[in-house]
Amino acid sequence: MELKKAVQLAINNVQQEGLTDIFPRPFEVDLLKDTAFKNRIYETVKKSIEDATEKNNLKSGKGLTTLKVHPISHVLYPKKEAFDFRKCALIDPLDTIKYLSIALLIAPKIEKNRVLKSKKRVFSYRFKSDPGGKYVFDPKYNFTSFNENVNIQTKKRSIKILVKCDISNFYDRLNLHRLESILLSLSVNKGHVKLLNELLLFWANRDSYGLPVGSNASRILAEAALLDIDRFLLSHNVNFCRFVDDFRFFAPDAKTAHYWLSLLVERLSIEGLYINQSKTYIEDTSERKSEFDQEEIQKLKSKRTKEVKLVSGYSGTIPTKFRNASKNEIKNIQEKSTIEIVKGLEETKLIKPDEFRQYCRVILYKKEFDRFSNLPVYLEKFPQFHPYVVDLLKKHTNEIPDDIKNSLRDSFSKLLSQSHYLPEYIAIAIVDLLATNGFKNADALFTYFRELRRNAGAYIGRATLESLERIIDRGQVLEIRQYYSRADLWEKRQIVRIVDRKLHLEEKNAWFKNIKMNESEELFLIGSISKDRK
Repeated sequence: MELKKAVQLAINNVQQEGLTDIFPRPFEVDLLKDTAFKNRIYETVKKSIEDATEKNNLKSGKGLTTLKVHPISHVLYPKKEAFDFRKCALIDPLDTIKYLSIALLIAPKIEKNRVLKSKKRVFSYRFKSDPGGKYVFDPKYNFTSFNENVNIQTKKRSIKILVKCDISNFYDRLNLHRLESILLSLSVNKGHVKLLNELLLFWANRDSYGLPVGSNASRILAEAALLDIDRFLLSHNVNFCRFVDDFRFFAPDAKTAHYWLSLLVERLSIEGLYINQSKTYIEDTSERKSEFDQEEIQKLKSKRTKEVKLVSGYSGTIPTKFRNASKNEIKNIQEKSTIEIVKGLEETKLIKPDEFRQYCRVILYKKEFDRFSNLPVYLEKFPQFHPYVVDLLKKHTNEIPDDIKNSLRDSFSKLLSQSHYLPEYIAIAIVDLLATNGFKNADALFTYFRELRRNAGAYIGRATLESLERIIDRGQVLEIRQYYSRADLWEKRQIVRIVDRKLHLEEKNAWFKNIKMNESEELFLIGSISKDRK
């Protein structure tokens, strides 16, 4: 893809889908609605990549310096097992666009070398050339279509055994030098590959391992890293399909299933990768088949009447969003015994994810709101569910009685103030809740901000400032402004936004003038200052 088209598509995609599917959409993305600002970002990114890939700069090792990117930080987000987390990357908005632009330059060549879509083997992140559009992946290929294909295959009479497995810590353990070699084997522009490799090594602190989790650029590269694995399995006539590192084998018998699985294990080891043994299952599919014929297979294939929008996600992850139940689901939920569910939670030392979700849904849809007051107690047994609970409370705040909301507000405020060490993802959820109608506690939030330790996390400072923006007064804004010189870039942009929105013109003009003079190269920071401040 030409550089001009790659940069345009990268900017359009970020504007449409945001920076990542993990963190909330930041206000910086919406700055791209301004045509003049968007054009400035385009010219800056295009020139930085042109200069970085200039022959002399690459040869002298100045490509990365010329690209001008910031280090990245990471936030741990919970996975499905207790004490298991995913390391999610926090990348600056301008750097995200640069990273995606470089990945898009080589994306067509990667897709050209992947297993054909028509073979129905690989359902993850199929690049679809659309330079004038806003999306980089074909919406027909996603986790839903992957599961539908698995369902269809396991219903066939010739399939007796289903193998489920995935690669352990795939993104974290991906070898960057092997990825570089794979890309060079595709006859991709060497300058683009070298620059990309230098960028990834810089973000990995020269560790040689790991793709940043959460961005579309990393998804493109992760698929490239599995090209040889796909080819190897096909060369051994393995009947499989996959979504990223999530594999399914459809075998005629147990012997073949074990053989295919051993082939995958052996081939992954060459790449320094391993399957996750705790999540590897071999299943007898005979019970799925009863009187299942070709007509029913066709019904499954045509089940979707419209394309499914690509929603990024990660298997084996604790849900951070509460999904409202359908009418039929609510009816089934209301028939469950709350007493038995509560008894199970009280007696166990460690709550299982499905049990906790069931408890939340039962007390919500049976309107037994008094039981919500026990949520903080049960969350101590499974802390990973804090974001899920907060999302539930925010979406149903109008249904919950005031006395219960006050009780929950006090409990979460106490947790925020008294915990010696609070995992960052939990703190992010709580500060969001304490700025929400019905649960507001401005004093607790501002006290937490004042006492926030610099090692509390990469994103918690920004998240706290975003919550404070909704509820603080002028005096608190002036105090926050004093914090600017010690803040990181994510926090600085939010402080600028708060000052711009909360203070009068006379109080902020001189301060903004200094920022524009001292940090002129930080485009998203300068862009956070509104043009019309009358």
